[in-house]
Formats: sequence, C-alpha cells, structure tokens
Amino acid sequence: MPSVPVFCGKDCGGNACPLIATVEDGRVTCIAHNPAAGRYLRGCWRGYNLPLETYAPDRILRPLVRTGSRGSGRFREASWDEALDLTARKLAEVRARYGATAVMNRGGTGTTSALHASGALLSRFLALFGGYTRLTGGYSNAAAAFILPYLLGDDWSVSGWDASTMQFAQMIILWGANVLETRQGAEVPQRLLQARKRGAQIVVIDPRRTNTVKRAATWWIPCRLGTDAALMLAVLYVLISENLVDRAFVEAHSSGFDQLEQYVLGNDGQAKSPQWAEGICGVPAEEIARFARAYSAAKPAMLLPGFSIQRVFAGEEPFRLTIALQVATGNFGKRGGSTGSMNNLLPSPRVGRLPVPQAPNLAEVPAVRWPDVILQGRAGGYVVDIHAVYNLGANSLNQGADIRKAMAALAKVDFVVSHELFMTPTARWSDVILPAASSLEKEDIGIPWLGNYLLYKPQAVPPLGQARSDYDILWDLATRLGFGQDFSQGRSAAEWVQHFIEQSEITDPEAFRRTGIYWAPEQERVGLAQFAADPARFPLRTPSGKVEIASEAYQRATGFPAIPTWQAPPQDGRYPLCLITPKSPYRTHSQGSNIAEIRKRAAHALEMHPQDAASRGISDGDRVCLYNDQGEAIIAVRLTEDIIPGVVCLPEGVWVDLDDQGRDRAGSANMFTSTEGTRPGIACVMHGVAVEVRREPTPGLCRSLWHIAGDTRPPTEPTARQLARPHI
Repeated sequence: MPSVPVFCGKDCGGNACPLIATVEDGRVTCIAHNPAAGRYLRGCWRGYNLPLETYAPDRILRPLVRTGSRGSGRFREASWDEALDLTARKLAEVRARYGATAVMNRGGTGTTSALHASGALLSRFLALFGGYTRLTGGYSNAAAAFILPYLLGDDWSVSGWDASTMQFAQMIILWGANVLETRQGAEVPQRLLQARKRGAQIVVIDPRRTNTVKRAATWWIPCRLGTDAALMLAVLYVLISENLVDRAFVEAHSSGFDQLEQYVLGNDGQAKSPQWAEGICGVPAEEIARFARAYSAAKPAMLLPGFSIQRVFAGEEPFRLTIALQVATGNFGKRGGSTGSMNNLLPSPRVGRLPVPQAPNLAEVPAVRWPDVILQGRAGGYVVDIHAVYNLGANSLNQGADIRKAMAALAKVDFVVSHELFMTPTARWSDVILPAASSLEKEDIGIPWLGNYLLYKPQAVPPLGQARSDYDILWDLATRLGFGQDFSQGRSAAEWVQHFIEQSEITDPEAFRRTGIYWAPEQERVGLAQFAADPARFPLRTPSGKVEIASEAYQRATGFPAIPTWQAPPQDGRYPLCLITPKSPYRTHSQGSNIAEIRKRAAHALEMHPQDAASRGISDGDRVCLYNDQGEAIIAVRLTEDIIPGVVCLPEGVWVDLDDQGRDRAGSANMFTSTEGTRPGIACVMHGVAVEVRREPTPGLCRSLWHIAGDTRPPTEPTARQLARPHI
C-alpha cells in the first residue's frame, strides 16, 4: 500500500501543510500527517478532506456548455475541442471589438503553489493574450496591505515572524485571530498550545468564545465587533498616562508618536480613556487598564492581529494601532515579540515559480467593486467596460460582496468561462465550464503562508474522467489563440516542476521528492530585527527612516488624518445587530460546501446570544429571517452564550440558493455584504455588517437544514425579481 507526500495548497491560512496520501488500487483512501514534518508543522481537516473533494459524486468530469439562460444551471456535455474552440472564439471576439482589457481576470486562490497557482496561471495566460482588467486589493487583507507601506515603507513586506519564535514570548495577544481554526500558518496552532503549556499568557480579544479561546486562552476579552481601534487607543491611554511607554524605544524607532499621544490624551476634546472606550467596545474600563498594565509588563509580548479586525468599517486603522502598540511597549521586531504587522510577511525559500509577464494592456479596479465595474463601466466613472469574465480558482459570485449584484453583473457580460470541479454558484452563471483536476491529481511545489520551508507532492492519482490541470487547459487554449509556445516555453507541467527545483536552494532534490519537505537553515527569523536592534545602521525605507506612526504621505495621498484615529461606523436603527462571517474549520471558504460529509461536521446555522433572541421572541432551533438592505436569508438559529449580545454569527462560504422570492435558503453570508468597501483603501467589509433578525411565522424546519441532510436539488432559475436592485 504505497504512500506519497501531498499538500492541499488551499488558501486557508495554512496553505502548505505536510500530508501523506495512502494510495490503494489507484485511489487515495486516506490522508494523514507527514511524519517528516515533525511535531509542530501539521495539517487540518481541510487537507484531510481532499479525498472527499476528489471523489465527490457531483464532480464535473466533462466540459459543459450552457443551454439555458445564464444562471439557470442548464448545460450539456461537450468535447474538449468544442469547449476550447468556443472559448477561444469568444475571447478573441471580445478582444477584437473592445480590446483585451474588456476581459476581467477573476483568477483567485483556489490553489496556491509554484506552478498550479490559479491567479498566476490565469494572469500569465491573459498577459500573453494581450492584457486584461486586474482586480486590486483582494478579499483577504486589502485594508492592512493598503496602510502598512505608509508605516513601514517597502519593508512592510518583511515584517512578519517565524512561528517557532512564539516559544520566546511571555505573552501572546491574539487580536481577532482565531488561529486554531484559521491557523495563519501551519505551525502556529501547535506552537500556541505549547506556549500555553509552558506558562505564557495567551490573551484572545474576540466577540466570540472561539475554539482558540476555549483551548488556548488564559484571558478572553470579548470586544464588540468593529471597535478594536477604540480598545487599542484606550490601551495606549493607560500606557501613556501611567508612564508605561518605552520612551527610549519610541524615540529611536518611530516618528510621530507624539502626535498620536496628544490625540489619545484628548487634544480633540475627548480623551481616549478606558472609560470612553468601555461605552464603545463593551470592555469594562478596569479590565482595559488591567490588560494594558499586564501587556506592558510582559517582556517580550507578541501581538498577532487577525485579518478579521481589518475587514470592518475603517479597517485601515486597527493595523496602524497594532504597530503603534508594539512600538510603545518596546516589543517591535524583538524575538518573542512582533512588529504588529501580518505574521506571514517573510521570504520563503528560493524556488522557481511560474513567471507572469507584464501585460501590454492593463486596467486596474478594486476587487470588492468588481460587480459595479461590470454594471457601470466607463459611464459610471470606472476605467474600463467589461465584456467577458474568466474565472479560475474563484467562486466569485458567492465569495465576493453583494451576491445579487454579482448575479446582475454576470448576467450582463457577453461571455463567462470557468474552470471548476463542481457546479458552484459561479459555474452556474458561466457559458462554458472546463473540468479541472483536483489537488491530488497534480504535481507541484508548496510555498507556505508562514514558514521557511517548501513542500513537494507528486501526482498521487491521475485525473478522473476528462478533468485536466489548469495549466494544460490554458496551454491548449493559448495554442488555439496563437501563443501556446510563449505560454508553455516548450515545457510540460512536470518539466516546469523539475525546472523550479533546479532553480531552487534545495540541496538534495531526491530527498525533497521522497520526504515531501525541505527545511531552510534559519527557522527563528524575526521581521525587521536588524532595524529594531540598530535603527541608525538599518533604517526603514520610509521618509524618516523610522516607523511612521504619523504619516504625512498618507494624509497627502488620502486626505485622512496622518495618525490613526477612531472612526465610528455608521448606525442604522433598522439593523441593530452586527453580523460576523468567520471561516469554517472544515473547509476553505466555499470549497466543500456541496459535500455532505463535510457539511455534517458542523450544521450551518445563525449563532445568536439568548438575550438578543428573547427580545425578538426567538427560541433555539427556530426558523428565522436574517436581513438587511442587501438581501434576506432563511436559516435555523442556534442560541449560545459563546457570542456577545448584539453580534450574530454566520460562517461564510455556503453556496447561495435563492427561492422564488429572491431569499437565500442556504444561509450564504455575502447576501448581506456591500461592494462599497472601506475608506480610503476600498477593501472589503465582511464583519460588523448591520443586520436584523425576525422569527419566521411559518412552522417547519429551516430550509438550510435540508442541505445539511444532503439535499442536492438544484436551486430554482433566477427570476427578474431576484436580479432587480434599485441602485444598479
């Protein structure tokens, strides 16, 4: 019974987790931990579920061409030649009539690796095609990525830390980071549990009592959704007013802290004291003060901000303040400390990757606004009119904001093509669906989210049916369009992988292929450690050479204050509840939402505090309607005290399923999100979304529970009422 090293390559926060696949009679029968990876680097359910994905009964295994109206889900099987000829002809027609930028690149992160990285593959293809419209910002960390260069200059891209350095921390602050589920590096969960075992204080700041709180935290601080910046300012107030700031470190390493200090102390007429913050974030003033004092006393203290705290209104501000806090306490760039930046920002080992040439024609638009770009185009002030959408590794209709607007956008364009394993909501709105190989059916090199290592996996099993790798599909399509040789450079997928290994720093390629892992020599890196140790000798690439706590460049470019400030989210009395849309520990975003075995591990429901339910006459298990101006969903409610009052929780990723009234009967979180985005970064707002809940008067089981039980009936064809929106 042979075993081969594999990894899932999903963009889940682990990204490159070392696994072993058992292959029996040409079929993968089991996925387990790769012992060559050691004690800390481990996989999770997302990787262990790979066989469920590969062998799912509803997998698409032949090319499909639409026969009904777009969005109806009616397709017929076609040959590869017919499907590729049709796709090539439609793309060429759009390019000839409107220019190459009329094609929108919706290459996502369905897979992330050296060769079969969805976004890089499609960008390479479309660059050689003549150009495309690129989405900027993305959905993961756009607000943080927008603001960090203003604080750290070009050095923001190396401001992370290796997970092994968690062993030196006396306090680890997980600010909106549910790392036992979202992981944020395959090594982080085990390192965190080890830190707790040896006596480190683990502080989790989160509106939910998550699995991380239950298993790892020594201190849970429940904070109202979207108010983290107010809490951070209050912590700074205590540090400043009680003379707990490391003044020597601040002076040597930062610029503009004095301006932030004046704001915190109230030069605008309002001191940002714990008493002020208590009314905003719901954390008692005395607890804020106690936390600030404990934080200042713990040396070193590591602050790990989750991406969740920047997926809110004014999401740019929290990451400005996490860095300010680490500077103020002298933990910035220290071993066992952190910069307060994103933890995954360190170089991976040197290895070849599929090159993406510069496109001769390129338009750029914010990712969160992609439906608006299609619907409004140049007439609406955007730089381009879109006529075709190419989806690869992206369930963009379901996973972008405002699902109904996304449906209207896909209904408008001339042509939509998708590479897919399943009939996702986005695939349903396509004209051509090209069956893609699964992770177990492709050879590749894994490049981790966080860590100084590389992973290898052979092709564990051949593709089922007529499925093909994205690389082979695009190579064949490029050949039809006249640039196949430029796309492939004469290399097959296997030859590219061999080329990457030859270009790499890997000293023993045979051992790499056999064990599936290469460890780089340095495993305890600390981002910006040289600057922290000697700022005069190793200045940052910022105007001051220091951390720009106050950034005049930011103020000039955006019109927003040079220092981080509290910006209260708008209030709407019609929608008094705040919606949080966290990740599921069992699947990556929407991948696996169709697989019954995965759904059964966690029944999909709206989580709500009993206090909020009682005031609305709602009981546990009731069928409720969750709604706001964007849309409605009918779903079962689960009452729990693991969430604070005023917040309701709906995990993201479930596939939308509209009824004939335009209401979602599956509970898809992006029925309620907006394409407006933050300011000034125009980043997605997926948490702190204003909603309301009412009990459904109709008796019976919530429709969403049919899906949990394995119901796979196709959604009804969308009606004009479902697509109609007054503002589009």
